[in-house]
Amino acid sequence: MEEPVTIVDRDVLKVLSADTRMDIMKMLQEGARTPSFMGKHLKKSDATIIEHLNVMTKAGLVKKIEQPGRKWIFYTLTERGKGIVSSKTRRLVIILSLSLLALAGGVFSLGSYFSPQFGTFSKEMRQAASVPGVLTDNGIIAVPTVSNYLFYLGIVLIAISLIGMIFYFYKKPNSRSRPMYF
Repeated sequence: MEEPVTIVDRDVLKVLSADTRMDIMKMLQEGARTPSFMGKHLKKSDATIIEHLNVMTKAGLVKKIEQPGRKWIFYTLTERGKGIVSSKTRRLVIILSLSLLALAGGVFSLGSYFSPQFGTFSKEMRQAASVPGVLTDNGIIAVPTVSNYLFYLGIVLIAISLIGMIFYFYKKPNSRSRPMYF
């Protein structure tokens, strides 16, 4: 799903300069909410929340949803509002995708190191790709090979993927707390 491109003008920047309004935008990113629900979670009065919502509605970031026959009024983000807060989601998806690719590369590298049949490197290819050795303290020449580099590459890629996945799950919006309204 393609995210809308939003150009932020001076008026929108003024509207978003208040921390409470940014918190409201983040909360509305998860779905439609009532002012009382937002007030409880943000520890603000309903009148304060409604005042902020009116300013955001005038700026075109939020819209009011009134349903005939129901007493509750919900607020949701407009396309312009979604464009402002949703670019973070795209970055998180890219981070997760790259983390999964790094994990796959790390598993492949470690698999190649521990089992030549798993990867594409045969024993002969590893020996042919060895670099000149280094003389150690006891006079033995240590010859690093491609397999040694595969091991270290695998460990580094898996570490990078774990860091990326931890970052993703730490920063992603919490989908379990979304109540169903419609």
